[in-house]
Amino acid sequence: MSRILVLYASHYGQTRTIAEHIAGRLGGQGHEVELADAQVGIRSTPPPEDYDAVVIGSRVEMGRHATDIVAYLRMHLEMLREMPTAFFSVSMAAAKPSAGPDPNGYTSTLFEELRWHPRCVAAIAGGLPYRKYGWLMRFVMKRISRSAGHTTDTSRNHEFTDWRRVDAFADELAALVRREEQLSSDSQPVLPAQRT
Repeated sequence: MSRILVLYASHYGQTRTIAEHIAGRLGGQGHEVELADAQVGIRSTPPPEDYDAVVIGSRVEMGRHATDIVAYLRMHLEMLREMPTAFFSVSMAAAKPSAGPDPNGYTSTLFEELRWHPRCVAAIAGGLPYRKYGWLMRFVMKRISRSAGHTTDTSRNHEFTDWRRVDAFADELAALVRREEQLSSDSQPVLPAQRT
């Protein structure tokens, strides 16, 4: 089976939880999976050439993906263009019933900027961890949530992640990796049997 890197950048923990779930699902299908936090620093993050496939996940804050993820993508862009890759974007924009595959154009904007197009892409709803926010962030997020039609109950944290969507994304990548493995084995030359 394949070696897969699941790299993520999280702030309040939901993107990390989603990345862990994806890693567990891929590992359950027999793949060797390494989970890595991009926020440890770009020089300490595992390079893509050590893996058969790479999954990258980023939170979206104020309309932007994490700078650590964007820096990693820029640093390894050539290699990532040549291998099976997947990208998931975590935002509250994805929690809207009418969100579609790319709410607010977050992923398409990033991909066009980098001229990179991963083979599997998902926009996944995150959460509103009101109890983890400081008072100012809680106030700001409550105002944003009200205008977006989300809950403004700040007495507890709220999760909006659709775990079936997360599983489908992981399974889509697993299928892609299986196809790549099959193509690779089909293209290996068949050596004639040696005489003994």
